[in-house]
Amino acid sequence: MFDLNKFLEFREERVELQNSLIKKYSLPLIAVRTNYPGENKLEALAVRIADIAAGEMEECFSEKIVYRETLENLEGKIYLFVIDEKAENIKKTTVYFEENHILGRCVDIDVYDTEGNGLSRSQFGYEKRKCLICDEMAFICGRAMKHSHQEIKNVLMEKYIQYDNYIIQREKIVKKLGDIAVEAMIFEAATSPSFGLVSPLTQGSHDDMDFFTFLKSSFAIKEGFEKMARVSYSYLTLEKAFLRTRKIGIETEKTMFEATENINTHKGMIFLLGIAVVTASRALYEGISFNDIQPMIKNMCKDILKDFENIKDKTNLTHGEKLYKNYGFTGVRGEVREGLDIIFNGSLNVFEKSIEKSNDMNLASLQTLIFLMGKVMDSTIVHRHDIHMLRRVKREAEEFFAAGGVYSELGRETAENIEKTYIKERISPGGSADLLAVTIFLYKLKNLFF
Repeated sequence: MFDLNKFLEFREERVELQNSLIKKYSLPLIAVRTNYPGENKLEALAVRIADIAAGEMEECFSEKIVYRETLENLEGKIYLFVIDEKAENIKKTTVYFEENHILGRCVDIDVYDTEGNGLSRSQFGYEKRKCLICDEMAFICGRAMKHSHQEIKNVLMEKYIQYDNYIIQREKIVKKLGDIAVEAMIFEAATSPSFGLVSPLTQGSHDDMDFFTFLKSSFAIKEGFEKMARVSYSYLTLEKAFLRTRKIGIETEKTMFEATENINTHKGMIFLLGIAVVTASRALYEGISFNDIQPMIKNMCKDILKDFENIKDKTNLTHGEKLYKNYGFTGVRGEVREGLDIIFNGSLNVFEKSIEKSNDMNLASLQTLIFLMGKVMDSTIVHRHDIHMLRRVKREAEEFFAAGGVYSELGRETAENIEKTYIKERISPGGSADLLAVTIFLYKLKNLFF
């Protein structure tokens, strides 16, 4: 039997708790609960929706949450979070969630500032929330009791089923993108001759790694790419998704170094292929075309060179930062700022034509690698040598490709001779290798999904 007095008592206790937490931390607080009708607000559906919404808030605010508590009583299951962020920013985030997440309209997320005042949607130019069932304002329908409790519960169940189907579809996409990413990395590493890169037949210009090091690394970092795809296949803005995936990229680098015993096999690859995975996942989520991926990359990475803005004041510069400082060299950051134009309007076409011509993955990869070496401002070569060596490698690759590359009369022999020279001179076109892997990834993506 429902006890109204007990219900009101629990509500008062919650308000007191909220105010005491706000006072203790001098920070804003949010309360998350399912907007559930009827007396029993702890029914399984109500609890599950609250759990999902609270999990999303955990993801949204992550390190900024300084205190969390969960209440379960006649009011239902309620999550409280104290957050080290401006109340206005919190409110904007929660409204975006309410408007764009599948379950957003099924929950109430109340935001309180440091004075304990609740923030309203109207303060930020948003209209009041609409009814789940009709286009009326929710408060009007509520007061008039326009819809029965069962009608509302049925709609909540439909929303939950829609969300469950979305999760099933998302995980299929995430797994497939992870598989394609691993394939692309392994196919790149398997390309031979490899012009000083590691291949199954040689360590190339590297003493500290071989083909098996690359295999270990590729499988170790697959989970990182899957996490990136999962974040991007969502209601989040692409900007916010990208910020989250950059953090995942840092974690993935650590995983790589653990798997390889501190050998850098895929640091650049994690960055470049990660961007391809993130935008591919978003394109599949939004149901847009393959041709929309390049402008998406361009938009997402338009501010990527801001990383170099305060370079003059920094110590312990990274390899890329040193090249930028000394030569104005933008490397892969410059490539992604241009939407990986070198791939979408270059190497992808070379790869596709090569597959049509030979139906041979190794020949197609090799021909594409030659093309890229003639075009890419490869920071790996500059790091190991200097800008003059890069110019030489680019010139030799351009001439080789113009003569037909691996498909020319002495193509294979020429490639093997170049490889021997580059190994002897310790040349390794690592930047071109990373772009080759992204080319293979996009080729497979296009054929599988688009």
